Amino acid sequence: MPERAEGCSQPGDSSSAEEQRAPNSTGVPMKMASSSGSWLSRCLVTLISLQLPSQASGDAGQSRLAPLGGTAELLCPLVLWPATVPVEVRWLRSSAPGHPQRVHVFREGKDLEEGVMPEYKGRTALLRDARDGSVTLEIRDVRLEDRGQYRCQVQIGNLSREGVVTLQVAVLGSEPYIHVQSYDAGWIQLVCKSAGWFPKPWAQWRDPQGKVFPSLWETHSLDEAGLFRTAVSNRVRDSTLGNVSCTIQNVALGQERTTAMVIAAPSPGSFSSSEVALAVILPLLGILIVLGIYFIWKQRRSRDTLLFEQAVEVENLLSDHAKEKGRLRKALKKLRSELKLKRAAADSGERSFPCLPISTCTRRPPFLHRFHSPVFCLSGWRRARLHFVAVTLDPDTAHPKLILSGDRRCVKLGDTRQPVLDNPQRFDFVVSILGSEHFTAGCHYWEVSVADKSKWALGVCSESVNRKGKVTASPANGHWLLRQNRQGEYEALTSPPTSFRLKEPPRCVGIFLDYEAGVISFYNVTGRSHIFTFTHSFFGPLLPFFEPCLHDGGKNIAPLVICSELQKLEEPTVPKPEERGRANGDVALMVAPSLLPAQAPELVPLRDVVLALPSDVAPALQGLSVPSF
Repeated sequence: MPERAEGCSQPGDSSSAEEQRAPNSTGVPMKMASSSGSWLSRCLVTLISLQLPSQASGDAGQSRLAPLGGTAELLCPLVLWPATVPVEVRWLRSSAPGHPQRVHVFREGKDLEEGVMPEYKGRTALLRDARDGSVTLEIRDVRLEDRGQYRCQVQIGNLSREGVVTLQVAVLGSEPYIHVQSYDAGWIQLVCKSAGWFPKPWAQWRDPQGKVFPSLWETHSLDEAGLFRTAVSNRVRDSTLGNVSCTIQNVALGQERTTAMVIAAPSPGSFSSSEVALAVILPLLGILIVLGIYFIWKQRRSRDTLLFEQAVEVENLLSDHAKEKGRLRKALKKLRSELKLKRAAADSGERSFPCLPISTCTRRPPFLHRFHSPVFCLSGWRRARLHFVAVTLDPDTAHPKLILSGDRRCVKLGDTRQPVLDNPQRFDFVVSILGSEHFTAGCHYWEVSVADKSKWALGVCSESVNRKGKVTASPANGHWLLRQNRQGEYEALTSPPTSFRLKEPPRCVGIFLDYEAGVISFYNVTGRSHIFTFTHSFFGPLLPFFEPCLHDGGKNIAPLVICSELQKLEEPTVPKPEERGRANGDVALMVAPSLLPAQAPELVPLRDVVLALPSDVAPALQGLSVPSF
């Protein structure tokens, strides 16, 4: 019989009331027993607690097997006193080392769901046998992920013990399927497959006499659900007649699945499936080959006919072009003779009439009446101005610090961010804004005033450019921009950027877009000169781009202003004799009125005549040197 436990006193003990009220090992004061019944019950609880084993974790080898979707009963491996009612029972799992999670909690006679893993709620129950004091955890609707170790913790009085149980889940897979993989020299190779097994199954082949014969190879793999797929192969002689069976067994469940395949001798005069297939496929394949050859021949014949017609058409065009070229050469020769005569007259002093400046765009001379273009312009920039469009700013794309005018033609950088909606079209890092117009075809020209600014960026960008965060502007990213870094320093944002200086800083910049030709040109409107040209193949809508840049210490507070109409230019003065022939790509002829023919009151600059000629004639006339009077 066990000795009297510490803290269990008999009624006759001489202990004082203060000693009986002294706190026990758990820190809870003990009251003096008022009757022999309370003393006996206290001693009984202590004796029962002493019967619990010190630790049952060494019994981790105990395991329970449950079928997938069935019910698992895990018996706690602790030896308890019969008729013992535990204060608390906990079943735990360790999903991570040192972090156990609750599966089921029983405390003070009832089940608790607080802190229980969500995947176990409503699926567990605690079963207690009052006769032997055993504690069992019941898990319903067993899943594959339920397998693993479980710990049971039982608390009786102030003592707690725990044990470990392993749950194994078994799954019976699908029916095996046998198919013929190959046939070689009288041998038939068979493959038997099945899926959905756990744990790894065991497979075997049996011949028509029921004897087991070894497999050639056997493979096992896991699917997405963690179940095993099994494939086992064997081969038999084609002379083997009868049932060849494949059996796959789940050793844990003691169940198996078997499938048989019948190998029968061919009947006399019958055809195999491969022979029937060849008899059908070969004629169809021959018909398809003949049809393919016919269509290829017909297509090549049509192509040769089309090429011949195109060659004849090109020859006719070349012939007409040669005739036209001859007529143009005669007209040019006549013009040169007239120019020589007029120059000789001017050099000899025979003419002292005042010179008449030729306007920007003049009508065609009489000898070019057969051309369709009614007007010839003096330079590319002046021709670009013929395509002027009124551009406005799109407030939905403006950076929050940008301030727009009421007519949406003026933009400058403010000091604070404005309370605007952060939509996907708005720039949130680069202080930029786009135009409202979308260009998908044709020619377009607009002018922007950059007076009193030390930094700016202008140009065209694709509608799909990135507008959030830091943006690297380059043609590869859909930007074709010209930028002024500081006074007198400019960059075309190519990749890498192209830096240059301008003799005359522009106060107004002209931007010209020819969508079909793939050209974006920048002009100094103040100096009437060309700055830079991008060439690219455009796809999708293009939009005007404006960036007033940062204040630069108060030097760059002026706004960018979009001109609502073309900038008015002063009429060019007559150049001095030493400055003749230095115009920026323009040829100005000034002659006395008496030398002009009656049909054309004004002469056309020869450079514009050359530009109006066909593309194959113009290069031959580019090197022509024309004197000015």
